[in-house]
Order: sequence, then C-alpha cells, then structure tokens
Amino acid sequence: MNDSGTRPVLLLATAVLAACGGPGSGANAGARLEAEWNGTPGAKVAGEATAEWCDSLRLLEIRALHGDTGIAIAIYPVGQFEPGRFPVVPPARADTTRPAAAVALRWFAETSIRGFQADSGQVVVEQAGPGLYAGTFEARASSVADTASLTIRGSFRGLAVRPMLRGCVPRPEPPDSGTDID
Repeated sequence: MNDSGTRPVLLLATAVLAACGGPGSGANAGARLEAEWNGTPGAKVAGEATAEWCDSLRLLEIRALHGDTGIAIAIYPVGQFEPGRFPVVPPARADTTRPAAAVALRWFAETSIRGFQADSGQVVVEQAGPGLYAGTFEARASSVADTASLTIRGSFRGLAVRPMLRGCVPRPEPPDSGTDID
C-alpha cells in the first residue's frame, strides 16, 4: 500500500475523531469555528477552535469539536504557512497538489457515526491581527460510508497557530533504490 496516499486521510481522520485540543487550549482561547451544512440531514456546529502547525509535514490543522460533532481543515501550503486561498481537494491528493486544503466532518447520528470528506471548494485564510488568523470555507463533501453528499460552509476567527504536539511525525525516508555500489 502506498503510504503517501493514505497519510493525509489518516491525519485528517485522526484530527476529526480526536478529542484533544478542546476547550481551554491556552494559545487559542477565544478562537472559534462555525459551520453549517445542507444535505440529509442539515445541521450546524460552533465551538472553540485550534490551529496547529506540523513543520515536518508542512501542514496546518484547524479543528473544532462540540459534543460529538467535529470538523477539521488541513491546509497544505507550498512552503511555510502564509494566509491565502487554498483549493479543497480529496484528502488523499492534498499533500501532493500544494497549495491545497482538505476538509472533513463527522457527527454521531441516531445509530451510526456519519463521516464526510470534501473533494472540492475553497478555504480562504486572512491575517486578522498580530499572530491571529481568520477565514472562511465552503466545500462539497461526500459520505465515507454511502452516496450522501452535502455542502459545508463556515468561518473561523481568532486562531493563533501553535506547534502540533501530537500526531506530527517526520516524513519517512525514501526507499533505497538498491543501486549502491560497494
């Protein structure tokens, strides 16, 4: 299995499903993310948000959890993170089509966990003050379990980017080509 294609999906899924970085996150106290989606069923979420930078993967992860509902946005800049526009692509392609973003959403339905990942749209990030970021996003997402689809729209504000403490791992070394000559 090609690890480079699954890494973004696993990172994004981990971000959405993790219960870390919740309320009282220090550097992001007051940071908020709000989102709503249409589809079956339509709903919305609003909560405290975190923004963490993984230097080894060159990945900014924005996430918010409220109760059993979570949303994550992974931003893949070309180099270091700077505000800008990031096209939403499927998570498996985000790492290799920089600049890009991936968006995922999940909530607990009556008898199951509903998970969606976006394949198109845009995330816009702006400087909101010294060391603070705000932005908007809109993405078309498909269910990871069936044929349902929805459109997610939202915004975030007051994000202070901090180093990622968990889940940030260095890139694996490329496989040996086997052409070493002794």
